Amino acid sequence: MRKCFLETTVDDACPNNCKMSFDPHTLVDINKMQCIAKEKLRAFLQNRVTFRVGISAFYQSNYRILEEFMAESKENQELVTYYLYISDPPLVKDIIEAFTSETLASLFRTDYKTFISIRDTISKEKREKNFFKVRGYRYWTYLNFQKVCDVIVYLVREMKEPELACQFLVILPSAIVSNLKDYTGFTPEEEKTLYQALGDAIYELPIQSPKIYDHMLALFADDMEIFIVLSTMEELIRRQEKILDLTEKLLSYTAKNRLDLNIQYIFSELNGTEIGIATEILNQLQERKVISPSQKELVLNFLETGNLDILKPLKMNLLR
Repeated sequence: MRKCFLETTVDDACPNNCKMSFDPHTLVDINKMQCIAKEKLRAFLQNRVTFRVGISAFYQSNYRILEEFMAESKENQELVTYYLYISDPPLVKDIIEAFTSETLASLFRTDYKTFISIRDTISKEKREKNFFKVRGYRYWTYLNFQKVCDVIVYLVREMKEPELACQFLVILPSAIVSNLKDYTGFTPEEEKTLYQALGDAIYELPIQSPKIYDHMLALFADDMEIFIVLSTMEELIRRQEKILDLTEKLLSYTAKNRLDLNIQYIFSELNGTEIGIATEILNQLQERKVISPSQKELVLNFLETGNLDILKPLKMNLLR
């Protein structure tokens, strides 16, 4: 029976340090070391080896081996995606980030079509609208942002499927979405194609990333339908921009300082801010677990009444 350079056979699980033994970017070393990972994966599909053997081959395979394996058949690709679905995302982050944009685009198309077909069988009340919140697809959110942009480019330019590419816009940070052309090299027409693929959700994009608003106005200046709707959103967008900017400023400060200083800083930054805006910012801070519900109420009470006596309970809690 054939063995690899570490003396394992097809029936044996790959050692945990196997991947570290060869250059991850060349197949020369892999061939020299007689890697039999593909044989183990095929054997698992044929029910000839255990689950442990199959998944060890997946985890320890060089990404080029996995790409070759997936290219051989649909069944092979389904096996790799199965391992991706069941794995903790941090465990497969290195694997998916090593894949080429072509491989990732193909995987995403398969995943998204599966998501849609399953979603269509579920009642509207129970449907998950966000693909990236589905547990089995969370690994996509672990891709670094430049890699995500590279996949977007491949889907738009090579596969001509902007309706798939635009799905990634919801997981990109506002700072990247607002300067997408810098990360993708898209022409204005390619950008328009991507955004138009969002359908009615195109108007949610500047709410998610307010700094893209002026750019979108210029981009769609000749498309009167989109331009007119965007034009009516300016007040909403400016308000959202203020909320996001101030929230990020507070998050940056609170990540570096003590709780008592955080509360004081939040007071000072929100003092004089419209109550509605302050409430939304405090809600976001609470969701991020920067402040507790009681601390949020203290801040709101102070902003509404200006009464500093409400700080006494907070000070007492901090001293206990």
